[in-house]
Amino acid sequence: MPTRKAEDWTLAQGKAGDNMTIVRALARVPLAEQRAARPVLVTITWSYDGEASAGMPSRALYDRMEGFEEVLFAALDESDWATEAAAITGNGARQWRFYTADAEEFEARFSAAFTGHALYPIELEATPDPEWQGLREVQPAP
Repeated sequence: MPTRKAEDWTLAQGKAGDNMTIVRALARVPLAEQRAARPVLVTITWSYDGEASAGMPSRALYDRMEGFEEVLFAALDESDWATEAAAITGNGARQWRFYTADAEEFEARFSAAFTGHALYPIELEATPDPEWQGLREVQPAP
């Protein structure tokens, strides 16, 4: 089962124009064999109107997103089928980035995790990314 330890993550905050952005990302890119086992990047994007709050979600929406994360992470903890690499919040969207072995399996397990839950306004997209560029591009420069 995956464990999330604070020391495994970096947290960065910045601005894009007048909007705030917060990035939570793995501090280190996994080893080559770990990347090879999960070469597919799955992005989950939840768009919202952040115009009134410098690009950030309202408190109520933030709480709903946290509830979404709790359900997803519980499913990942139950059976390790993806690796969370990053979460980016700001500019009217939160995007989670996961790496997995197979996009169709990810979608099936994701759907099973949310059976019986209200629908969430999200989009899923899967792309090959064997070098984990989706993580590298959000990590702080060394």
